[in-house]
Amino acid sequence: MGAWMDYFSAVDDETAAEQLDVGEVPGAVCGNGIDPAVMIAHLESLLTGRGYEEVRAQSRQCALVAQEGDCAVIVTTLTEGVRDALAGAEPWELRSAAVAWGRTEGFDGDEAEDELTALVESFAELARLARASGQRLYCRVSM
Repeated sequence: MGAWMDYFSAVDDETAAEQLDVGEVPGAVCGNGIDPAVMIAHLESLLTGRGYEEVRAQSRQCALVAQEGDCAVIVTTLTEGVRDALAGAEPWELRSAAVAWGRTEGFDGDEAEDELTALVESFAELARLARASGQRLYCRVSM
């Protein structure tokens, strides 16, 4: 059984938790297969130049916001670091990060560079909108 990941923005953790049991999350970017703990931490590391372990050690890096009783659906945080790095990156930086990201843990090496670049660009657009409106980024994982 696979997991579905919807990346979205919300003004705060309480508002993000309300997305736990909705159908489609408004404005979400579908990132199925993109683990918010490991893979997004690698992306943040690539975009910021900070070490992977340093990124993983942040308190808001994949912190649990809400969960269903059986953990079939959870909502986790993403850091302001990844939001701001995505939002502030130039198109060439996003492309470069996407190519390198495809070689990190969690990927099997078969992902097309143009598909990863499109996904990273979608994450960047979400991040730009979130930052402009003072929102944070989150991931809803559904099993």
